[in-house]
Amino acid sequence: MLRELERYYEDYCESIRQEAEKLRAEEMPEPTEDLFAIYENTGNRLIYEDVYFERRKFLAVFGLKAILDGEERDIQKLEDILEGICAEECWALPAHVNRMTDENWRTYVDLFAAETAQTLAEIASLLGGRLSQETVRTVEQEVMRRVLAPFSASRPPYSHWEYGASNWCAVCGGSVGSAAMYMLKDRPEELTAILERICHALETYYLKSFAEDGACLEGLGYFTYGMTYFAGFAGQLYEFTKGRRDLFRSEKLARIAAFQAKCYFPSGRTVSFADGSADERFRVGLTCYLAMKYPEAQIPPMERAAGLDGDNCYRWMGLYRNLTWTKEYIDFLRGQGVRAEEEADAGKGNAEREAGGEENAGKKADGKEAAAGKTVLPDAQWIICRSANGAGMAAKGGHNGEPHNHNDVGSFFYINGEDFLLTDLGCGEYTREYFSEKRYEHLCCRSLGHNVPLIDGREQLAGEEYGCGRFDAQGPDSTLISFAGAYANPELKSLTRRLDWDEAEGTLRAEDRFQVTEQLRSIRENLVTCWKPEIQGNTLRIQGPHSGCVVTIEGPEVKVDCIRQDFSDHGGHHRDVWLIQWEVPGTGKAGDLSARFTVRAV
Repeated sequence: MLRELERYYEDYCESIRQEAEKLRAEEMPEPTEDLFAIYENTGNRLIYEDVYFERRKFLAVFGLKAILDGEERDIQKLEDILEGICAEECWALPAHVNRMTDENWRTYVDLFAAETAQTLAEIASLLGGRLSQETVRTVEQEVMRRVLAPFSASRPPYSHWEYGASNWCAVCGGSVGSAAMYMLKDRPEELTAILERICHALETYYLKSFAEDGACLEGLGYFTYGMTYFAGFAGQLYEFTKGRRDLFRSEKLARIAAFQAKCYFPSGRTVSFADGSADERFRVGLTCYLAMKYPEAQIPPMERAAGLDGDNCYRWMGLYRNLTWTKEYIDFLRGQGVRAEEEADAGKGNAEREAGGEENAGKKADGKEAAAGKTVLPDAQWIICRSANGAGMAAKGGHNGEPHNHNDVGSFFYINGEDFLLTDLGCGEYTREYFSEKRYEHLCCRSLGHNVPLIDGREQLAGEEYGCGRFDAQGPDSTLISFAGAYANPELKSLTRRLDWDEAEGTLRAEDRFQVTEQLRSIRENLVTCWKPEIQGNTLRIQGPHSGCVVTIEGPEVKVDCIRQDFSDHGGHHRDVWLIQWEVPGTGKAGDLSARFTVRAV
């Protein structure tokens, strides 16, 4: 691991230098009024945000380059960028302000206004002796005017985020608190009041957004987002108070820190529940920092590490700490004598191969044999299973009022190697409607876009009251999920899903048992895939780019429908999604019905 981290650090530094050379002769794009108004007129967020985040890219790259190498030409370029950011009319995004109803919209503290304030304050503090006094004064004035003054003058809660159980609390609060420690050192009463508010919000509300087992219900990416700002603020606060205020003294934080690694499969793909992603990359700096504090925090495979371009928003808090925290952890490992241990392990591996142990060495190296097994998060009601041959599955209970909620109680997905074959779509494109009463018209948010049944043509309902009645994953190979309550259909008396996982073969056997009245006329099983299946009777073959699976429907032959749907992912890319549906035999009579199917890797 030490060697991999050293290579990562060297490559990361080189990527900063290369990107600076690419951008040196370019000018930042301008965030015009016409671009700002696009969201208000159409609901499209991406067009303005592409420009906004390209500007943050310039800020991050030349801030990092100036700190890394200290060249005068980088300082001069950075000064121009800082002046340009300070001249923006509004640091908040159009999706987060209402120009029709809020006369103070230009100084509303949202995620990105807070992040911008933290970035400018930290850069000005780190490079204050190299930047012109005029630029430093401009930064200080704008950070105060746009963020610190509005927050300080407000009565708590400032906005929904101050007492909100979500990533917003950590990102906004951590950014405001960090900027305050840089900018308000000569105003101790105001600084103390801000820090007390931020600490109260983070300890009382943000940490409550995690399940007691440490799971981030918003999705793995939001774990990274929120924890980066929580840890950044908490670490700065610890140093600022000389250890008198330590937000890391929490047993729950140790469980939270361990959550990230639990979401990775051997191929590097990730659990995509809620507004998550199947292709999440981890932030090395944050992960190293947590690993230094909590033994439970493991580092995922380094090939899944995010580089400079791993965050298309170019958030400074994480990108800068990819330098500082990664280097700190490297020095920590060196101090623990890790290099000698790694060299000894390498020698042992060479000896095994020379002695004819190539097969076993290969199994150990690819990580699959060691990764086989299951992870249960009982409070979140998640189970994640991995097999020795690289297949895997995950299932969840929960309820339909979770943060960044999808109506997905009782759902599961199936993965073989790198391919999500029966999928959880994860996060869709963020538009105005995505966060409105129309949220559940989006395929990825509604239960139609998940591997759960349709009951009399109706889907699951949104709301905390619609959820799982029983989640039992403690047996050796079976998971039981009872989730009739997610539908609130009086004709559906019970619905229990049993998922049997064969760890050796990577085979999933599913059985849904329904207790219904005679008034219930239709139950349709519904499976979701991004690859058009081949259907022959009760057998379906799904082939991804690298691997496939076969779904076998047990019992009498059924008519299997394959319905194409259009899906726009988080990046705004459209792709086909296929719904595989069939009618459960026997509906129309009171009593017990069942549907069984098997999914095996091929």
